[in-house]
Amino acid sequence: MTRAVLLLAALCGTVAMPAQAAPGRKLFADFERLPLDPESPYARTLAAHRAEAAHRPAQLAPSLRQPTFLDVDPSLGWSAANFSALGKPKWEIVHQDITVDLNAATSELKTTIAATVRAYQPTVALSLLTMGASSLKVEAKDGTAIKVSSNNFSGYTAISIDLPAPLTLETDWVFTTNATAKLNCSPQGIGLLPCGVGGTYQWVTFHRYYLTPSASRSPFKSTLHVVTGATKVAAAPGIPMGSDTLADGRKVWHFEQPERTDNAGFAIAEYVQATGKLVQDKPLRVFTTNKYATSAKNMVDLATKVVGVYSTDFGEFPWPGLNLMQLENNFGGGYAPLSGIFMYRDVYAASPGTGYWYATTELAAHEIAHQWWGNLVEPATNGDVALSESLAEFSSCLYTEKYMETRSQIIRDSLSYLYRVPASEDMPVGAQGVYGTPSYVEIVYHKGAAVFEMLRNEIGTDNVLKALKQFAVEYNRDYATLDNLQAVAQNVSKKDLSWFWNQWFDKKGAIEAEVAGRLVTGADGGYLVRLRFHQTMAKPFRFTVPVTVDYAAQKSEVKLVEVNPKGEATTVVEFAVPARPVRVRLDVQRSVIRKFATGTPGDFNLSGQVDGADLVELALRYGRAMRIKAKNGQEYFFSDSGWNELYDLQPDRRIDLADVDALDQWVGAVAEEF
Repeated sequence: MTRAVLLLAALCGTVAMPAQAAPGRKLFADFERLPLDPESPYARTLAAHRAEAAHRPAQLAPSLRQPTFLDVDPSLGWSAANFSALGKPKWEIVHQDITVDLNAATSELKTTIAATVRAYQPTVALSLLTMGASSLKVEAKDGTAIKVSSNNFSGYTAISIDLPAPLTLETDWVFTTNATAKLNCSPQGIGLLPCGVGGTYQWVTFHRYYLTPSASRSPFKSTLHVVTGATKVAAAPGIPMGSDTLADGRKVWHFEQPERTDNAGFAIAEYVQATGKLVQDKPLRVFTTNKYATSAKNMVDLATKVVGVYSTDFGEFPWPGLNLMQLENNFGGGYAPLSGIFMYRDVYAASPGTGYWYATTELAAHEIAHQWWGNLVEPATNGDVALSESLAEFSSCLYTEKYMETRSQIIRDSLSYLYRVPASEDMPVGAQGVYGTPSYVEIVYHKGAAVFEMLRNEIGTDNVLKALKQFAVEYNRDYATLDNLQAVAQNVSKKDLSWFWNQWFDKKGAIEAEVAGRLVTGADGGYLVRLRFHQTMAKPFRFTVPVTVDYAAQKSEVKLVEVNPKGEATTVVEFAVPARPVRVRLDVQRSVIRKFATGTPGDFNLSGQVDGADLVELALRYGRAMRIKAKNGQEYFFSDSGWNELYDLQPDRRIDLADVDALDQWVGAVAEEF
């Protein structure tokens, strides 16, 4: 029977083919990691995420210090906190007054640092770290030389200071270091440059040239003085305090960081400032160059709006102000240290209504979200990094969904995990070793955001926002774990979420299920929609899926249906409907991390019969693909936000003639009884 005859017959309802099993039917396409089209928006977004992810934050975890080979007093691992819940360290650096002089021609950074130390337990020696320093000189506040020993290895300098006398407890002691560091500005990890010495921009962001008592986070307050050429301007997180002119005509720019942070990054260029006002009249400063000055207002307006939205959703913007600093494109993406955000050049040229504006909004909303997630609330261990990156990405997705009126970002994130992560690289979002997988970005940024998206199905969007707001209050300027967030979410929603946390943060993988539907008559003569989910994984997932029921006259309703297998591979659920449905659709907004296949092959509308309506459904999705072929013949991964694998009957990540041919043999079939 030809395809045309089948279509006509199905539309007329004249074909009656019994349903039968399809033994060995392939449900999903084999995994294949295709390269990315470098010109695609997805590739640019992924590059930005990978670049940011390359800066691996050292977290509060003495037993998991990075790098682990450093010989540092274990008690100093707790110096990162200075919060009452964690107790006080043996000693800590409470303030650093830092002067930096960057020679771009030689890639040398000269530093003078006056460090204020406070001891809480008897201390007769200090162990410190900095990046590879030479010509190191250490003096007491009065200029007296202090005996030190240092050891350079793997780009670090470990410094041991023999104190002239034991430190007086609870009393500040100041010493000064003078050093020169040869910068290594090659990419770290998967692409992020820690510094740059180009002609237009010079910057030092992740190069830890300052002093730290631990390889874990060791935050301090700071005053930063950046020496520049006569025509250059310095930008940095914190409060700009003006500039002075040196005798040789160069300038020194001053920044005060009144909050504790372990980042003292800065940038130098011929910057101009565009300014704005955030909530509570806090200053917003956008540092850009003359080339982009005319479009800087767009970034001011965007940042102002995003901060305002987040202040409502997550609580008051916590810092004295916000500085956005432009760097060159090979920076890769964005990074948000406390009260400052470094972002790459092209986002400052974007304008609303242009193709690049959406990507700009995604990136800016993600980085600004870090002012709450990662800065205000800090992950306690490497396994809690979802509290930073997953929440920042989820926040950005919420923003673009509401204010850009599209869910393409969160859908793309979900598809990225589903189609880009091989089983050999998959790990739980909350795994302590998640940094070690090459698929870190797809797991933590993308799947992690999609996991929080699924939480909306379980407790509702309002409760998710209430929980996040309460979480930011309870762990304001503190370290937190994923378990802490679970406790807050349970308290807000009055639901036990232990299964959700265990399943989605402690377990890897995603939902894969055959789904069949039937329309049955209830005891009262009304209609019931009956759905069967057969999961193919060894340990079936519990989840809540939005089910859209369409009726005549273009009426629809959405029901949240819980699939709770309780250890069984197959789960049947049913619910009453007020009228005969035209069709039933699963997870239209793609809010579940899943791959679905039709249990009755080709019954896309889950009516229990494969007919002309299903052919029409397939025709409407014809051409959708997760893989595309370029003019050069190369196949690329393509993130299609309209993708639905349900229609990929001949699984190859394309909906094409092969799927039409596959459907032909099933037209007229009816679902088996269940």
